[in-house]
Amino acid sequence: MENGNMTPLVPRQDGRLEWGNGVVSMLFDIAADSPVRLCNVVGRNMVPIDGRLSDDGKPVVEKDPRPIVEVCAANTGSQDNRLTLIATVAGSQLRFVSALASEPEPGSADPFRLEITQFAPYADLEPKGREFEPTASERDAADSAANSASEAVSADSNAGLVVTSVFEAFPNLSAVRTYTRLQSARQLPIEAVSSLNLTVPMRVNCGKVHRSNIFWGDAAWAVENDWRVRPLRDTQVRNRNQKINPGQSSSRFAMSSTSTWSSGEHEPAGILQVEGSVRRARDFSVMWQIEHNGPWEWEVGEDDPGLHVTAFGPEYKDHGWFTNLGEGNDFESVPVSFAIAAGDWQQAVAEMTLQRRALRIAKARELGRVDQFEHTQGLVIYNDYMNTLFGDPRIEKELPLIEGAASVGADVFCIDAGWYDSTDGGWWDMVGEWQASTNRFGDAGLRGLADTIRAHGMGLGLWLEPEVIGVKSPLASMLPDSAFFQRHGVRVCDSGRYLLDFRSPEAREHVTRTVDRLIDDFGAVFFKFDYNTIPGVGTDLNAESVGDGLLEHCRAYVDWLDDLRRRHPDVMIENCGSGAMRADYAQLSRLDLQSTSDQCDPLIYAAIAAGAGMTILPEQQGNWGYAQQEMDDETAVFTLATGVLGRLYLSGFIDRMTEPRLSLVRDAIALHRSVLADQQHMVPFWPSGLPDFDGDWLAVGLRHVETDMRDAYVYGKSAWNEQAAEQNDQQPQPEDKPDYIIVWRRGGTPSVNMPLDADQTIEQVFPNPAEPDHAPNAKPWTIERMDPETVRLNAATSKQPSARIFAIRRRD
Repeated sequence: MENGNMTPLVPRQDGRLEWGNGVVSMLFDIAADSPVRLCNVVGRNMVPIDGRLSDDGKPVVEKDPRPIVEVCAANTGSQDNRLTLIATVAGSQLRFVSALASEPEPGSADPFRLEITQFAPYADLEPKGREFEPTASERDAADSAANSASEAVSADSNAGLVVTSVFEAFPNLSAVRTYTRLQSARQLPIEAVSSLNLTVPMRVNCGKVHRSNIFWGDAAWAVENDWRVRPLRDTQVRNRNQKINPGQSSSRFAMSSTSTWSSGEHEPAGILQVEGSVRRARDFSVMWQIEHNGPWEWEVGEDDPGLHVTAFGPEYKDHGWFTNLGEGNDFESVPVSFAIAAGDWQQAVAEMTLQRRALRIAKARELGRVDQFEHTQGLVIYNDYMNTLFGDPRIEKELPLIEGAASVGADVFCIDAGWYDSTDGGWWDMVGEWQASTNRFGDAGLRGLADTIRAHGMGLGLWLEPEVIGVKSPLASMLPDSAFFQRHGVRVCDSGRYLLDFRSPEAREHVTRTVDRLIDDFGAVFFKFDYNTIPGVGTDLNAESVGDGLLEHCRAYVDWLDDLRRRHPDVMIENCGSGAMRADYAQLSRLDLQSTSDQCDPLIYAAIAAGAGMTILPEQQGNWGYAQQEMDDETAVFTLATGVLGRLYLSGFIDRMTEPRLSLVRDAIALHRSVLADQQHMVPFWPSGLPDFDGDWLAVGLRHVETDMRDAYVYGKSAWNEQAAEQNDQQPQPEDKPDYIIVWRRGGTPSVNMPLDADQTIEQVFPNPAEPDHAPNAKPWTIERMDPETVRLNAATSKQPSARIFAIRRRD
């Protein structure tokens, strides 16, 4: 929706613009001699937008609000060579033109929307002498009237740079999604444009930098979702004494990612938790996520005074990206969402969980697959790879596994890598044709095996790596060079694979034809889309820059996904990239499931699963549960429990299990289905605080939302139909359903204390104490009430690792 149903947003009497959805609100400063600046933002349970007044009766706002957008043009750069991304000359020359807003129709899934347009004439975008921003003391001395009403300028893309900042907020959510559009008739080389430039509301909430904590997630293959926290002053954002050294600080805490493993080194998200002074503290937290399947950068830096959070997609400094505006070449940045609320980091994660759900629902509605979306939420997948066949599927191995998976109630049986390999070893560098193996599945072939899977009441799933062509594949010589990433006149090769460039019609036609054929010929209802090789910085073929080529490829790929989902709405798709190397919400807003890791060790997997809720929705967390008959009871319970509160992704030689072990797997699936039925009304929480990846004890749970957040979750469930209000009345209240926690003990002390309110009860639900024969050597843990707010969980044994799942209920 662009301008169609939008109306002018009128400034307040003080000249400021206020916008929001009734939960989150933003306040913008508009001045004739300054770009638009964000001077306050509030979220759920925070001080209202004008709720704190100064001694002269005026609302308190930030003293050094940052411009709402940064634009780095190559010919002007930044005002400070230490601040190449956040003190841009082009950004500082922008002036307010207009603000347009719209509200969704009742019962609609559309967001509230705001578009702020600014303009800078070309004459102001020419190189000139360095201009310093006034310091805080200089601003106070000048008593600037930046918040007084100012006359808007007119925008003419033939006469300068037009920049539109877009803000979207779904009803009842304490989150905003934002991105930037650029237009220019004349050529103007742009090397960076922010999607989010958030002035953190420190002053309004009496926030203190030295009492602020930064959270970020590290990642690597098989050790994903390693979330960490440090006091902000213990990072690069040191206290330099801004009274003696005034002005914008060049210190920043920054994270970035390159190429197309968007979460390959760091998660594309972060959290800032701010605590205030003891006397007037109003603690709050803000979380952000970059929704892009390619390169990105975010930073937290110190203002004069205050803090900012700035987020980008690709930019020139880190990613070799630039674009030349002009002659119809407009640009739109990648979207970024932020959530803000009173409370600690867990509240920010809860709000971002809401936002992620809303993004998925909105996309399903856009693609016309709402009913299918709901159906796939409850399916249990068995996959033959992890700690089982490891890419060597054969008829004699698969038939027993099919029997076993059906016997425990799986809905989908996925044949992982190797089903196309007729050379007994070419499954890596010969991929690309995706024709069924001629020597792995007997006379009946893959089609016969698919029929067997369906005869056992399950749907067929297939592993596929659609974006690559092996260097030994016949298709490598059949497709034109333009179908592949190229640099310096040659194809880009990584680990024996060429990488398809989805800007190419031939590349898209090939993968479309492949997927359609696998659905038509074999009846596939599930795909595991893997992605094990990456193209590096990008492609210089038909691109302004290698980074521009990569960005356009990334966008073409998700457009292809949209087309695929429209044409095959019933097909379920898992996102996998060597585990969770590209767990971003450009893809996860479109896809059903995210592999959280390729980790084969259940003890390490527990740490990955414990942190996954910071990055991925619970209902999308494909946590492997690979129980085996030869495992002792405690180890089997440990690995199965890891998957129950997310999306239990079954593997293991189920066919070799005796009845007690099969019953244990069935118990895990039964509990998992109970969780799935209510999962979209719960948010993750961490009763023992942020999980320590190397810690002896780990804990994570799912809790129902508080009353003031409940409507948002109900909204998310029912927004796509005309009976939202009626369904709202019919939704079960949280007190009717239990919350859950999973606790893993990997070593150390035999007991751990957990917070538990006096009006709550806790009981073990997995393994089920009522079925002791299903895991006779995994005895129930004992529970002691230590005080009105604490219980102690005592492991049944201290001789080996163990895990249990507990249900938490309110007392009647």
